[in-house]
Amino acid sequence: MTLIQTMQRRPAVTTPEATLRSAAKEMASQRTALLPVISKGKLVGTLSAMDVTARSVGGGLDPDRRTVRAVMRPDPPTCRPEDTVDQVYGQMRRLRQSVLPVIEANGELVGLVDLFDIEAAEDPGKVAGPEPDMVKRVRGEAH
Repeated sequence: MTLIQTMQRRPAVTTPEATLRSAAKEMASQRTALLPVISKGKLVGTLSAMDVTARSVGGGLDPDRRTVRAVMRPDPPTCRPEDTVDQVYGQMRRLRQSVLPVIEANGELVGLVDLFDIEAAEDPGKVAGPEPDMVKRVRGEAH
């Protein structure tokens, strides 16, 4: 099975010029813990909830004045739509990443894939039923 069949299409994104506050609000409204950072139609980085919390707020940066560029992770690991679920799962394990942007050869973002997508693709019965609180926290959905 390839990623194109399992990935999340049209994820919420941000730009390097956005303020940290606006990016954090987007994460909250979209209930996501990771935003791809896009410039001129290409993926240039990622911004996680941990980046916003630890590297900005925890580091004393003003979230209304600092931009995403100041704390984003440039050149993040990625995968391609034609990659198999097994290939991406192995990559995630090696890199200790729970979410990867899916990009075309030209750098255009086409989606995101996370461990929950992979679990669902491998064994839909495993993820049936209500999600445990831990899963919701990882996805940034716990209140």
